[in-house]
Amino acid sequence: MPSFGEELRRERELRQISLREVAEATKISLRHLEALERNEFRQLPGGVFNRGFVRAYAEFIGVSADDMVNAYLMQEQQTNGSSAAEDGLLRGSRGGGVPVVEFTESPEHGDRRIYFWGGVVIAVLLGLGLTAWLMGWFG
Repeated sequence: MPSFGEELRRERELRQISLREVAEATKISLRHLEALERNEFRQLPGGVFNRGFVRAYAEFIGVSADDMVNAYLMQEQQTNGSSAAEDGLLRGSRGGGVPVVEFTESPEHGDRRIYFWGGVVIAVLLGLGLTAWLMGWFG
């Protein structure tokens, strides 16, 4: 039985569609599409992005998007040895069965906090400077 990525590639090749065509039509990077076809899910951004990539890819090549997303989820679980709940996508629920979405931070994205907080500090300083200038404090 072919793996998820092999099946995806086989369906694309049967339709004589290049990976570059998929990338251009779906606006998904070639690198991410190649990772999907090689079952290298750790190369992908994760969570809903991965499912969106699979859905867009499948729709473009003309296969059932729901079937391919389900196949992806099964392959990902087998490959990573974990489920979506264990990966921090959905943890627990509140009353009435409403899922609680809890985002976990992956190590390669940890440095983004520095840029975020740096941007916040710069925005606050610019706001204070503009306020001081408009109030005539410097002049």
